[in-house]
Amino acid sequence: MHEVSTNDETIRELKEDDIEEILDIEKRSFVSPWTKRLFEETLSSPISTNFVLKKGNTILGYIIMYSVGNEVHILNLAIHPDYRKKGYGSKLVTHVLTHFRGSDVVEFFLEVREGNSRAINLYKKYGFEVIGKRKKYYMETNEDALVMQLSTHSL
Repeated sequence: MHEVSTNDETIRELKEDDIEEILDIEKRSFVSPWTKRLFEETLSSPISTNFVLKKGNTILGYIIMYSVGNEVHILNLAIHPDYRKKGYGSKLVTHVLTHFRGSDVVEFFLEVREGNSRAINLYKKYGFEVIGKRKKYYMETNEDALVMQLSTHSL
């Protein structure tokens, strides 16, 4: 299992035991949160890579990805509202980029709500660029999604 620790913070692979705590963060973070079943299906997928960031016994955030061939698609990233604006999102993104360094991965993709400037700025900090827009991608709000891409050639 891939695990990185600093002080009492740990980034490790997500486990089934983490799902209940992650569901709480998910519900506090998104208008249309993922279901327990969706997290379980993602965990059992052979193309899935998922990490949690913990401090002590508390999960602060998580990131869910699918990797196929030489691409990684970031599906979900959330930080508990009580721990936002403290650099934890950056720690997860840094961990992911480090995790895939030296692999065959050449591109990362994600969709982000057009109005989520905090997340957009986080991704831009790492070199992600907006490459398109998906109209009314978020059905519950009819909000558009920006499609962002990072090429590992720019790392």
